[in-house]
Amino acid sequence: MKALIIDDEIGIIDLYMEGLSAEGIHVYGARNGIQGIEVAKKEKPDVILLDIIMPKMNGLDVLNKIKADPDIKNIPVYLLTNLPEEASGGKTKELGAAGYFLKANTEPKIIAQTILASTNNKLPGGK
Repeated sequence: MKALIIDDEIGIIDLYMEGLSAEGIHVYGARNGIQGIEVAKKEKPDVILLDIIMPKMNGLDVLNKIKADPDIKNIPVYLLTNLPEEASGGKTKELGAAGYFLKANTEPKIIAQTILASTNNKLPGGK
């Protein structure tokens, strides 16, 4: 399994790379939304973890662009942010996010288990 983490904080990328890698997930990192979209198109990860508040392009705009791109629109995108879900949860579901994780409350191992379980339950070819 391959995952892409799009976050402007290198410490967050490193933390989740280490945690997800320990669970057998190959992880790519991107420091902003523009770079994240490029990596998603090139590497075709099985899942994307996306921060909302970032420079250059915020996470909601990135999510919108991913879901509008035929090559990567079927990749599940989970928001990984410190914003409470109430602040943007409705908009993120409307844009097609697969889920929502609060950075402060969710250990990388829990995220790894969640994304592994969700991708293992999909039929070949996905949705």
